[in-house]
Amino acid sequence: MKRKKDIENSIIHLTCLLNKLRIKIDDSDEYNVGYNRLLIQRAELRKKLTESKTSNIIELFANKLNKLSPGKSKSKEKLICDYFS
Repeated sequence: MKRKKDIENSIIHLTCLLNKLRIKIDDSDEYNVGYNRLLIQRAELRKKLTESKTSNIIELFANKLNKLSPGKSKSKEKLICDYFS
């Protein structure tokens, strides 16, 4: 329960930072890069939060089995689109 609350607080904090940086994006490339990094971090946290909300044990086991199946490569590279829903 505490971890879920920590993730929610982090998402709120990152959202506030993103709102402040949104104004300054056009001023320099550093602001733009920082904004994009924070956006990705927030997307990662949102994904973790949705994964933590899954209470269906069968779905969790199915995900684990899919990851362990021999037909798929174990070193699957994550794409940026994987963090956005």
